[in-house]
Amino acid sequence: MKNNKTNFSRELFFPIINNIKSKKFDEALVLLNKLSNQNLNIVNNFKGLIYINKRDWEKSLFYYQKISDEEKNFEILNNIGFALSKLGKFSEASIKYTQSIDHNKTFIPAYENLVSSYKLIGNYDLAIKYILQGLALIPENHKLKNHLIDIFSYHQPKIHQNAIININQQIKKIDTIKKSGILIQNSLIKKILEESEELLKDNKDTTFNYPETQIFRRNKTRLHCVRQLDIFNKYKIIPKFCFSCYKVQIILTNVLDLIKIYFYFNDLYLEKNNIRKCMIEFRENVSGNYKGYLYASSINEAKNIKKKITNDLINGEINYEKIAIKHGCTEYYDQFKLYKNIDEDITDRVYQKEWDNIEKEFDRDNLIKENIKEKIFNNTLNKFSLPDFLIIKNWLLYAKIIKDNSINKVFKFDIKTNHLSKVAIKKIQLRSSNN
Repeated sequence: MKNNKTNFSRELFFPIINNIKSKKFDEALVLLNKLSNQNLNIVNNFKGLIYINKRDWEKSLFYYQKISDEEKNFEILNNIGFALSKLGKFSEASIKYTQSIDHNKTFIPAYENLVSSYKLIGNYDLAIKYILQGLALIPENHKLKNHLIDIFSYHQPKIHQNAIININQQIKKIDTIKKSGILIQNSLIKKILEESEELLKDNKDTTFNYPETQIFRRNKTRLHCVRQLDIFNKYKIIPKFCFSCYKVQIILTNVLDLIKIYFYFNDLYLEKNNIRKCMIEFRENVSGNYKGYLYASSINEAKNIKKKITNDLINGEINYEKIAIKHGCTEYYDQFKLYKNIDEDITDRVYQKEWDNIEKEFDRDNLIKENIKEKIFNNTLNKFSLPDFLIIKNWLLYAKIIKDNSINKVFKFDIKTNHLSKVAIKKIQLRSSNN
């Protein structure tokens, strides 16, 4: 903002800034509305910023777009892109972020936002291009690094002149598991993990801070679990979609068996290529530390998957505590006991007519349809890679904290990682003390 172009009197200028800093946005707007005779570009800039903070994306965009083109600096262009992104207009947002970078080649937030938009619309190569440009400016920017690592789960980069991309390529070559049927030998898992760790040690100047703890194998269907749980948490109702969501849940004995399930899921053929994931458990009062899930859209499909999985786990000598079919999310069970029933269709007995209007209102208020209109949902690449190895290392840290000694069979290195947050570590410690 150029002070020599402002006509603000000092007694009005500072209260507006102070109100914005104190999050007193309505008070700031009152003062701004008294400045109709002042520099409108600056007034509109302030209003655009205020409405971004108020999460009113339409109004923010309205005021930012009233600013003359010659006064739209790199920060304003980035904020316009941010508002467009929140409205689900990722392609338009990408243009604004690019313009922001053109105005200021060193403005990292624009790189981060541009990469995020390109990822969402499936333009992975352009996302990688700007990740590498951003990392050239700040090599230790973990937000950009993690965007790149995320992309490895969906896309094989065409560019290879980067240490992280090269590490991923070399790790993918390590996955040489040769199985006798479904059996996965401990010695081969040990080989893969230790060779991967040696690769990271050989590239010690390249550091990682990747906090993810779940490995997904996705198809092009999206479950929109965040939307479903947001509705439940706000209104205490179960979204209709969740009545056709079933999971085959496998609770594993230890982290070694979780890793075996991960490799098994990579090779598992199912006609619908059902979504599957492996995870460690953080939630309070939820039993089982290591879990694998396969998702189904009907109870019959879930039963068929369970039958196949049960036989495979026995043949593969993968130890588990329990394998069962679950209906939707555990979070629903306390509020709606009947929902747990998997033996009959209970939709009409639980789902109320007025819930449909509540869902529509939620989607309208949160721009749900707008936000998925441009998004591209791709299949994951079902192969061991850098993101998978970093997540497995987080599993190993979890196992170390809860004193799961099975890690000693497959990993000889000392596990010193700060990838998990202090909050996550405390949750693990609490689970360990309660077991």
